[in-house]
Amino acid sequence: MTDLRSLTPHLPTYPVARHFLRIMDGVAYSLYRNTFNMIMEQRGSPKDQVDWTKPDEWISARLTGEEQALAWRLWNESDLEFNPRYLRGPWYLTTKHNLLAQTGDILHITDRGEQFLSDQTGPIVAEIDAYEGLLTLLKVVAERSPGKHSDFLPDYAVFCRTHTKYQSDTPIKHSQYERLVNLIDRNHVVRSGQTYEVTDTGLAYLDKYATLVPGGAEGSGSKQSDLRKLAKSMSDQARSQLMDYLATMDPFKFEALIKFLLEEMGYTDVEVTAPSNDKGIDVVANIQLGISSVREVVQAKRHKGNINRTVLDQLRGSLHRFNAVRGTIITTGGFSKGTLDAAFERAAAPITLIDGPKLLKLLEENSIGLTKKSIEYVEFDNDKLAQFEPTEDPDTPVDTGV
Repeated sequence: MTDLRSLTPHLPTYPVARHFLRIMDGVAYSLYRNTFNMIMEQRGSPKDQVDWTKPDEWISARLTGEEQALAWRLWNESDLEFNPRYLRGPWYLTTKHNLLAQTGDILHITDRGEQFLSDQTGPIVAEIDAYEGLLTLLKVVAERSPGKHSDFLPDYAVFCRTHTKYQSDTPIKHSQYERLVNLIDRNHVVRSGQTYEVTDTGLAYLDKYATLVPGGAEGSGSKQSDLRKLAKSMSDQARSQLMDYLATMDPFKFEALIKFLLEEMGYTDVEVTAPSNDKGIDVVANIQLGISSVREVVQAKRHKGNINRTVLDQLRGSLHRFNAVRGTIITTGGFSKGTLDAAFERAAAPITLIDGPKLLKLLEENSIGLTKKSIEYVEFDNDKLAQFEPTEDPDTPVDTGV
């Protein structure tokens, strides 16, 4: 059985890794190590936490000499994208995968590192993605899109426990989250609220390097690609059908649908107001936030265009009539810029804005009008059979148990 992999902890986004790689080229390893140690010595404790969120302030306050100069380089030459507090992840990634090497005391970019810098979807990047579980996670997201973080965890955990040293739940969850962030940064996956979904860019990348996914059946890449494309096409068609249905609904039935959606989302005491006395409010409900129950009013607009700010102002002005502390406007259309700007005005009651695409996702997440279907099939998987294969040395005796 092959050795278990040691995944990169604190996996950075690849733009951050590229900044680190360029800046560390020609830097003394001893300077890097001294800078890392100087920062770690001041990291604080759970009871006495240190704020590292503002490099413009802490670099001068906590570092001196060459270490301070290196930290400033990492911050300024990365266009303020790389907080030098977090050196560990980029260091592990670039050294583990032979992107950054050391000659004497000097660090330098390797040929692999140059390829990592120049070809952002090339074979070196794909090789790293395969090792680090990014391709596996992208495959899982593609097969279960749209889905929540927890929907992907069982399959990703199988990869970790089969191929890596991560065996317990906590490091597996942390590594999955870091890899989702990485995939989102590269536009392979998009996130809306708590829901993740593969993009066309992600599908194309996965199709290109499907054979590198650990445990994948040889020759099955093109078939899986066809299945994923078919599933995405059918899902897009179903969403389009639901949007067309919403656009032609009777307005009063639309309000009843919103009531049902809120109930499925955990709201209580949901009521549709009387049309003759709604004061611009269509639905009233309670939602539990921590230990408090909050009264919320909702206006449901089956509308094709953008909702203007007048509607929002009227809703906000009606909150006191229903003893509500916040409001929501749900529409099949969109919102004007003025409405978006006014939604969270300082010192004003917050108004949540749900446009057509967001409404569609909420309906899908709660299986209203859209139902997720699954097709199961089996693949040959050699991972758990590896222990029964012959050893590399043909002269090694085999224990037959006799």
